Amino acid sequence: MLNNLKMLLDKNYTPVKKATYYQLLDILFNMIIYTILFLTIYSLIEKSFTMNKIYCYSGLLLIALIFKSHFGGCGMVKMQKTGSTASKDLRIAMGDHVKKLNLGYFNSHNLGYLINILTMDITDFEQAITHNIPDLLKVLVLSIYLLLITFFINFKLAIIQIVVVLLTIPILKVGGEKLEKIGVEKKSVSAKLISTIIEYISGIEVFKSFGVIGDKFERLEKGFRDLKKYSIKLELTAVPYVLLFQVIIDLLFPILLLLAVRFFMNGELEAKMLVGFIVLSLTLTNVIRNFSASYSVTRYLFVSVAKISDTLNYPTISYKDEDFNFSNYDISFENVDFSYTEDRKVLKDINFIAKNNEITALVGKSGSGKSTVMSLIARFWDTTRGSIKIGGKDIKEVNPDSLLKNISMVFQDVYLINDTIYENIRIGNLNASEEEIMNAAKIANCHDFISKLPKGYDTYIGEEGSTLSGGEKQRISIARALLKNSPIILLDEATASLDADSEHEIKMAINELIKDKTVIIIAHRLNTIKDANKIIVMDDGKIIESGNHEKLMNDKGTYYSMFTAMEKAKEFSI
Repeated sequence: MLNNLKMLLDKNYTPVKKATYYQLLDILFNMIIYTILFLTIYSLIEKSFTMNKIYCYSGLLLIALIFKSHFGGCGMVKMQKTGSTASKDLRIAMGDHVKKLNLGYFNSHNLGYLINILTMDITDFEQAITHNIPDLLKVLVLSIYLLLITFFINFKLAIIQIVVVLLTIPILKVGGEKLEKIGVEKKSVSAKLISTIIEYISGIEVFKSFGVIGDKFERLEKGFRDLKKYSIKLELTAVPYVLLFQVIIDLLFPILLLLAVRFFMNGELEAKMLVGFIVLSLTLTNVIRNFSASYSVTRYLFVSVAKISDTLNYPTISYKDEDFNFSNYDISFENVDFSYTEDRKVLKDINFIAKNNEITALVGKSGSGKSTVMSLIARFWDTTRGSIKIGGKDIKEVNPDSLLKNISMVFQDVYLINDTIYENIRIGNLNASEEEIMNAAKIANCHDFISKLPKGYDTYIGEEGSTLSGGEKQRISIARALLKNSPIILLDEATASLDADSEHEIKMAINELIKDKTVIIIAHRLNTIKDANKIIVMDDGKIIESGNHEKLMNDKGTYYSMFTAMEKAKEFSI
């Protein structure tokens, strides 16, 4: 587990070590204070307490307190700063890592799981390194020191103390293991609840329209009940073990006191040593009692550390070339098979070439594999068999970030961030000037409606563009793609759900976007792709026809049937 912690700290490991050294010095001066206390009691019993000793002990105590305060304060400040920095760096590292994962990871880990890691688990990680581990270290070092002093007082009493303390460790260990197990279950329940809350908020319009809100949304209610159940279970799991540990430690003091008095009565222990032992044993009891609570909390927090480590150790998409410039932008599929799961092939022996400066259209009924082809080009997934090449280079050999620099995607479902319109367009090219951003907006036919907004380009658009119409969001998406100016354009029919006016404006914007590019478009309205250089007809994950519009119409196959059916549908009226 400590290796996981070291890995997560990364470059912050050395600063944490330095902060720990400060805290060890704090503990050292704490030990000096206990030593002065022991010597004071020793001198009082011996009746050898003089003014010189008072001055000496007081001076040493004052120096120890000053240094303890200095090192303790510095250690705490350094640990807090380092902990905050480590948490920030870890969240950024997690974000960078997650974007390099195959989309299969997101099928097996829901959104709540990831949000839980990036928020609560990393907060637990920070709590562990800034509070719990230093507290455990302090208790451990002080306990060892106090036990060692008792050896100088009486060997037998010291052995009894150590044996009892060692016998209580398995109790804490078993309790910690059970706590860890319940902690894993609680975090799983918490992740599911977060996903359900997101689902509830995202679909609130639908749920309200059907009256499925509040306690009628049973999965949300169940999620809250489960979280309550496991939260209580987590607390109650630790209680018996911590309580048993503390009872045994509390009983240790009167037992040792009885034995120490007996040794004193038998002449095996001097009066000064008896008093010193009583004080040190009482102090040790209190220190060890605190250890049980700190240990239990730390075991729970380390569940979060393990989850973060597992995510960071999840294999990323492999590649050979960090950066790569393609010689041309022809896209070729060579004997490509693909499966999301082992029991079902989605693509079967796909072969085609989408040439540079040409439009290649993918058509077919839902579930035929069109969107999967797009995802494979962007390398959101890797092929099960065969290869995809751009300019003759297998995309599996190229860093996914470098690959995506060459690809712009415009899909039917537009994602916009909760920021200004200006920033949403600028995502396409973070180095673009204001003039370039506005020019892209003009070409995408969205400058006019943006200018009419109260704050123009500085208008906030709400989460996922909730304050804009579908057509307005789509045009901003196209402006973003124009600003990126990538040589490859992937279009999932961007006009399928728009009104006639919006569709016309977006078609004009798309015509500007695809000039001199390699374009692959998923077409739902076949009349929009009649001029495509190549039309590929897909069914059940296979290519069943390909050619231009004229050839496919002459062949009178599937495409011909689809196109004529669509033309007949135009005549339908109510």
